[in-house]
Amino acid sequence: MWCLKQEPVKGSPVLFFDPRLDHSHGEGGIRCPHCSWTPRRQDVWSCQCGTIWNTFETRGVCPGCSFRWLETQCLRCALWSPHDDWYVREDDPVRLL
Repeated sequence: MWCLKQEPVKGSPVLFFDPRLDHSHGEGGIRCPHCSWTPRRQDVWSCQCGTIWNTFETRGVCPGCSFRWLETQCLRCALWSPHDDWYVREDDPVRLL
């Protein structure tokens, strides 16, 4: 899992997840705006308060402290993007890698 953040942080992200796990088969309707990776229900992020959860189950709001994360880091490409940009509408074109 990767930590969430409010604004992009320069430098290397802190890695909390095992990159050997397969993150390629995820849930539809949500994908990284940069690499089109789709998170699975079991993929989790961590809040500054220590809560660990799937950020897409709450649309970026931490269930532990109610903090609303404006950006989310991709577990695949490690790039940050606005949380709302992850939600795909049916008429959005599919982004190719």
